[in-house]
Amino acid sequence: MFAQVAKVKQHQQRLTTLLKHKQKLQAQGVYPLARLNVIESQLLNHLYTLSDLKTEAPIDYFAGKNLTQVSQLVLNEFIAFATENAEHHSIYTLLLQSLNIKSELNSAETFLALKSDKHLSYYGVLQYLLDYWQLEDSKALRNSVLNEKEQLDSNAITLLFSQHLSEAELSNAMLHANFDIAYAALVNAYCNNADNVSDMLFKVFAKTNDDDKKAKLLALAGLTNDPRWDEPCLLFCKANPELCQHVLSHFVYKRALPLFINLMAHGVTQKPAYAAWLIITNRALAQANKVTVVEPNNEKNVHSGINLDDAEHAKQAFALVPGDQLLNGISFVCSNAKQKLKILAGEVVQRVVAPHYPLQKACGLYHVLLSAKQWQSVIAESPSAE
Repeated sequence: MFAQVAKVKQHQQRLTTLLKHKQKLQAQGVYPLARLNVIESQLLNHLYTLSDLKTEAPIDYFAGKNLTQVSQLVLNEFIAFATENAEHHSIYTLLLQSLNIKSELNSAETFLALKSDKHLSYYGVLQYLLDYWQLEDSKALRNSVLNEKEQLDSNAITLLFSQHLSEAELSNAMLHANFDIAYAALVNAYCNNADNVSDMLFKVFAKTNDDDKKAKLLALAGLTNDPRWDEPCLLFCKANPELCQHVLSHFVYKRALPLFINLMAHGVTQKPAYAAWLIITNRALAQANKVTVVEPNNEKNVHSGINLDDAEHAKQAFALVPGDQLLNGISFVCSNAKQKLKILAGEVVQRVVAPHYPLQKACGLYHVLLSAKQWQSVIAESPSAE
């Protein structure tokens, strides 16, 4: 009896530890696909064991069911179950991404059924299945939302504006006062390789005051390869060092490396900028002695730990390698991104590769983190990833 309790406790502790490891890994934005695969496989093993030992387990994740029984639920039952247990969101998301849960309805029918039942909030979970990003005949509903005749939550808005839009619809959406609408439309334009993404981004950025929202816009801007965004990024990162790593890690074009070096030269942004540098280059820099520099405005700037001359040398070496983009030290161009990055996973990787896929799937790749199993399947779809 005591041995059984100890065994259950070990599985529970290991599950908690692995969930933290996965969260920490995903926060990096870029990481080895194999590492994510190992963590998720181990998570599923522990979940299966705990679900079989549910009477002794300290937490019953599945309301008395084991995982085999959970996998036999139809999709709407599983989503309802997951929504009711939101505190275990990360577990249910992984299960949804891993179990082949059946549905009697297709994507468009599912949306209409959930809307009719006032359950569009289910997309907080359902969005993790890329097959459910495709809607049909949604223009009338979009017009109602654009004209503020109908209110939807953020996830439903993102889905609704990740469809094929007319030029007028897209333009109206990108400049809409509702940030969720504008952001979804901007991502839509990026995923569809639209020419005016950067110009529209500037318009939205200029009227956005919230720093977290600005960080989202700057991350998208980093993927456009428009040098006009370097200075806004520099100023924003200095003012918001806690958001610097996330934003800067999306500036994947080699011509932006001086921006990283500039931010590593400032005490307040040195640490997050170096973290972003490692995400992009996978090239550790030599250490330097601590130096305090007094800026023209009498601000003391502490340079410590990073040799910026070494960064310059690294930048020059990367410039000699074919490819105008760089991620995890891998040089690539747009046309071979899927092939070159197939050993990697993460938010930035998905966003770089997204425009290679059909629009709705591309938008899903931009907005939602996939499991290792899902990402392997997406990469396998691409002829250039073989």
